[in-house]
Amino acid sequence: MKITIVGAGRVGVHLSKYFADEQQDVFLVDSNPEHLSILESDFNLRTYCGDPTDFVTLREANSENADIFMAVTANTAENLVACSMAKSMGAKRTIARVDKYNYLLPANAPVVQRMGVDHVVFPDFLAAQSIISSLEHAWSKDWSEFEDGAIIMVAVEVTTKSKIQGYLLKDLFEDSRYLHISALRRLHRTIIPHGDDKILAGDILYVTATPEGLDKVMDLIGIEPLIVKNMILMGGSTVSELIVRLAFKKFACTIIEKDRQRCHQLMQSCPESEIICGDGSELDVLEEAGIRKCDAFVALTDNTESNILSCLTACDMGVKKNIAEVEKEQLIDKAESFKLDAIINKPIITANAIFQLILDADVDSSKCFVLPDAEVGRITVQPGSFLTKEKVMNLKLPVELTLAGLIRNGKGEMVTGATQFAPGDTAIVFCTTGSLKRIEKLFGK
Repeated sequence: MKITIVGAGRVGVHLSKYFADEQQDVFLVDSNPEHLSILESDFNLRTYCGDPTDFVTLREANSENADIFMAVTANTAENLVACSMAKSMGAKRTIARVDKYNYLLPANAPVVQRMGVDHVVFPDFLAAQSIISSLEHAWSKDWSEFEDGAIIMVAVEVTTKSKIQGYLLKDLFEDSRYLHISALRRLHRTIIPHGDDKILAGDILYVTATPEGLDKVMDLIGIEPLIVKNMILMGGSTVSELIVRLAFKKFACTIIEKDRQRCHQLMQSCPESEIICGDGSELDVLEEAGIRKCDAFVALTDNTESNILSCLTACDMGVKKNIAEVEKEQLIDKAESFKLDAIINKPIITANAIFQLILDADVDSSKCFVLPDAEVGRITVQPGSFLTKEKVMNLKLPVELTLAGLIRNGKGEMVTGATQFAPGDTAIVFCTTGSLKRIEKLFGK
């Protein structure tokens, strides 16, 4: 697959690295040579320095032959123009990063498409959606659905009180019809587990389950249901504003913002919320906001360190659900070690959304989203595939792969040793980073 990416910021670099790891033909474009200088030597991709709204640049970046052309700079107008030009030149599918909610409205979709933009992604909106989902399923650290909830993936933390702590994976389940431990995160490393792996306290488990299996997951981990009714948002960012606009009927929201002018803007755009002008990292401001009676605390300032520390303070003050925006990727591991309930990183969320768009477009990729050191794919089994020849117990599958579930005729099932795949089945696959492309061949792709 030929992919042209415009913009070597955090989103563009993140996408470039993952597609390059998949051995895709990647061309990365940016107008700043410093952004490109170390990428071409460190990763299997080509770069070009130039104006992405110039025909010469677009031709040099092979935009005419691109299967996917995505413009993800911080400049919405530049992204839209680049996509429009690339589409007119022959790019098969275009994706533009935007910075306004209006571009997502159905009434405006025909206009955007007439411009030559097939899809738009708005990182702040995606982050707001992710946070709302995390609050709706507050007992989990992460929540993703496949095929409208036929299979659900949740991330949960093992504690010393968890029933499965200390067990080998092969000894855990007599009945594996409803859930499957597909990956685990331990000491900043993601592991694709197998039967002889032991579950330890502190592990973050990525569990795939049918809807009927979710209660079993909570029971095994020892988690009580948590319903969020009210929350504090630290930082009056666009993400905070979107959360209020999208979910004010679900949650009572208080926004803490230092900038007085921004507070006045929020009072106009978020009349349903209480707006407090102050520094959310200060204890007296948190007390004024009602932190001790709060169900959830979400830190969304542009200061990663402040977000992490404020969440830890909220936890000490009794808040049960804490979410921090961590934009510095080098601090994600550190944030994980502090046991925050959820971490929001917009480049990763945006990349995952683009993977989903590519998958839905039925082009040459199966990747749904990425975890640290791992990938998740949704792959349709083709006629004559290796997987259809034998039951799973008799197949010699790669060790870097686990079959996390299957969807057959719209219904989710767990994969057991007795499972035999049939053409048309959709498999949910967890694998180590960079191996998904090779694993697709097992499915006849």
